[in-house]
Amino acid sequence: MFAKESLYINAIKYKTQLKINYKKLSNNDIVETNSSTFVVKDDILGRDIATKINAQQEETENSFISTLLLQDETRLIKKNQPKPKDYVVSPLNDEYNIAVSKNTLFESKNFFEKCGIDYIFSAYHILNLHIEQNPCQNNLVILLFNNQAFCFILNSKGEIIFNKRVDVTAFEEIKQSEFYENEIMGQKLYDEVYALEIYELIKNTIEEFYSITKNVFIEKISILYNLKLISEEQIQQMSDDFMIELSYHPISVDEELFQLSKDSHGSKSFIKPRVKPKSSLKTFFISIVMIALILGVGYYFLPVKELYNQISKINIQENIKEQNVPTIKPINLPDHIEKNSYVETRVLKALELIPYDVVLNELSLERNYLKMDINLLNKDTYIKILQPELLKSYNISQIEFKEENKSPILEATLSAEGLKEKEKVILKDYKDIYIQNEFMPIIRVTEQIKILFPENAIVTFKSSFKSEVVTFNYLVNVVIQKPLEFFELINRLNNELYSINISYPINFIKTEAGIEVEFILQFHQPK
Repeated sequence: MFAKESLYINAIKYKTQLKINYKKLSNNDIVETNSSTFVVKDDILGRDIATKINAQQEETENSFISTLLLQDETRLIKKNQPKPKDYVVSPLNDEYNIAVSKNTLFESKNFFEKCGIDYIFSAYHILNLHIEQNPCQNNLVILLFNNQAFCFILNSKGEIIFNKRVDVTAFEEIKQSEFYENEIMGQKLYDEVYALEIYELIKNTIEEFYSITKNVFIEKISILYNLKLISEEQIQQMSDDFMIELSYHPISVDEELFQLSKDSHGSKSFIKPRVKPKSSLKTFFISIVMIALILGVGYYFLPVKELYNQISKINIQENIKEQNVPTIKPINLPDHIEKNSYVETRVLKALELIPYDVVLNELSLERNYLKMDINLLNKDTYIKILQPELLKSYNISQIEFKEENKSPILEATLSAEGLKEKEKVILKDYKDIYIQNEFMPIIRVTEQIKILFPENAIVTFKSSFKSEVVTFNYLVNVVIQKPLEFFELINRLNNELYSINISYPINFIKTEAGIEVEFILQFHQPK
């Protein structure tokens, strides 16, 4: 028996980015996943991106591409209500349908013309699926996605009794306002405006709802976000002001969209999926017969050499047509994998240096320097174990013991300087993403970086500089429970198509909450 394979591709368009997530299934089990992000500016998918998607589709017959409406201007209507004129309707649940204008649906469908599209959903579908999987009562649930807020209010039976969709100010609007000064202040201003708008959204929604009905009392507010833009302190303040329990937690739009596409929810799409070929064997057989027929006829009427020339000529013409696209000039960027691997090696060597009878409390790494705060039982441990190992990598090593007390545990600061291995930066070509004149501003880079780290991470823009490329420097602070999580973060960065690397200083501090890690993160891009 052959394994039944299928490929699900989620392609979600944001303002200037297209995020693609691939899930390959074999006999209904996920066997492979990967993702990528592309810069997009036009109203239709670029040929280079479409070519990559089509290449994935060609490998698997049963390939399905899903997306969310580019402009989600949907509205909910009761099942018994007539369909509005010039609208397309899809089911939401047992009580409601979702209506979208034909023009809006055409824009989303036309964007993927070069690669095709199977399913188109609304963010309301995402929100409803979350509620089905996480039943709640007397709750105001808000999904924040792509500069819009989608709101449901549920009664004691978990039924939707109120809905509302509100546009939220985009960063581009802040940038064009008279209050905008620069990227850094603009980011801070945007965060403040965003939090204030969400506060007003909740306040106005509650007031509007209570003006309509007095039979349901909202006991809880749940905010779902795809990108974290509100701090825990702001959330707590909102909860105190409204005197209602308020939760703020992430939702994986990609995963929810995958679930909508894969199971019976697929019938809720605004369009029907493309007809899939039953088998490539028939197509292959027909192709062989046609080629044989052409060659036979050609051989009968033309000499072999002339026939070969004719075929070559046709192939060249087809190649010229296919390649009639603007030439993209690649840009050399710092190889982030090389840089991150070097950092990974240094941290790993430092941790492996610690013997079983020594406790490491703090580790600091500079470009040519290392410092450790440690607890040990015997002073001889430094002379016999630590110093010899350090001198393999550093020119100088020394230890300073703190004031001795009655405790048998010795506290000391261990340092080493003059790193013998010099860092080598190798440049490589990024032909897929980094092309000229596709500059990403600080706000977009910051959003991209925040996605890569855990929810508790604090990402702060510090500075930027220009050399052969433009580099943004960020200070990242994150709490992990074990060193392995730090190496997993490096692996995640290495899988990115952006040039993002960890730089110095790098600090590890043991705290009650876990291991607090702080380091500089560099994002490189063309000028």
